[in-house]
Amino acid sequence: MNLPLLQHFSGISLCEMTSVQLMNRVDTKFLFPRKKLTDIIFQLKDHYHILEIAHKRIFRYDTLYFDTPERLLYHQHLRGELTRYKIRTRRYVDTDTGFFEVKSRNNKYRTIKNRIQVSEIDEHLCLQSRQFLSQQLPHLPLKLDPVLWVYYHRFTLINKNVPERVTFDLNLWFRWQHTSQAYPHLAIAEVKQEHTLHTPFLELMKKMEIRQGGISKYCLGLSSLEPHLRRNTFKPALSKINHLQEY
Repeated sequence: MNLPLLQHFSGISLCEMTSVQLMNRVDTKFLFPRKKLTDIIFQLKDHYHILEIAHKRIFRYDTLYFDTPERLLYHQHLRGELTRYKIRTRRYVDTDTGFFEVKSRNNKYRTIKNRIQVSEIDEHLCLQSRQFLSQQLPHLPLKLDPVLWVYYHRFTLINKNVPERVTFDLNLWFRWQHTSQAYPHLAIAEVKQEHTLHTPFLELMKKMEIRQGGISKYCLGLSSLEPHLRRNTFKPALSKINHLQEY
């Protein structure tokens, strides 16, 4: 895919981005109609660099999520538990690299991500991934199933002055076996900071009256493809996403 306005940003390499890896961070999410993306990008170009790898600025992500047969991790999010986890294998398609990741959110509202590199994404966890998982979450039940594929395109902006990344996810598509659901009208922006800062992106969201909040891609995908799951906590976010289709 191509977004011509992204060429107005100065590029930054993956190596130059090491200072803002932010594996321990505060996350803030925004949902808005994709139609607003052009206006948002235009107003940010003077304040942010853009990640560029091999002359590309938009990258495809393929992610496979795992959960217990009872969907323990999904229900942790549904109940709003302060400590909760996501377990996934992710492939960065354009660079042909993959990682097995354990992503957690603790009771101080910080997101912590630990990962190891893996050679491929498989619906069966390899020995290396299982060992890593047992080190990270020794209390978790051993039985984990692959439950959801998530596909999307992402570009990443890096603040020129403070440690902040803003990712934009587009073309969101969920799949499991013979069932799928796409959200082409939706754009998801996520701010990643070491500490909460007032930045041009957050000021722009306030100016455009786009309120923070949303739903994780994992929970959105699973609730979309498994309609029998409880979703009462997610109803406001799901209603907002459906309402965005009207724009």
